[in-house]
Amino acid sequence: MGLLLDVDYEHLVEQGVLFDEDERTRHLVFKELALPRDLYQVDTCEVLVLIPVSYNQSGNDMFWTHPRLVRRDGVQIPNTSNAGASENHMRDGREYCRWSRHWPEGSRSAWRSGKDDVSSILRRIDWALRNPNT
Repeated sequence: MGLLLDVDYEHLVEQGVLFDEDERTRHLVFKELALPRDLYQVDTCEVLVLIPVSYNQSGNDMFWTHPRLVRRDGVQIPNTSNAGASENHMRDGREYCRWSRHWPEGSRSAWRSGKDDVSSILRRIDWALRNPNT
């Protein structure tokens, strides 16, 4: 059955986005996502997203990265969890560290029930990774 809508899977394949999912835990993992050049100590990461049972009626406020992302310039990233934090997720022996980002109602990034999809999730993640201190 899957976590997403059929059209979402088609979009991911068309865009060449590598992913894995676990229906039991509702984890969707984007693999080998490219990070903004020279911002982090690594060039790619995996991003775990919890897909709500009510997808696509409700979206997500958080995502988790493996490895824990650290900026090259040493500036701390707000609203992220360190390794070992209780709000992190373990999957396949890897720890995914939480990023908490909230998308206010009425903002351009607010989830539009029934309209937004996996592209919206990827767009939000991309924005957060490009703007880690906001």
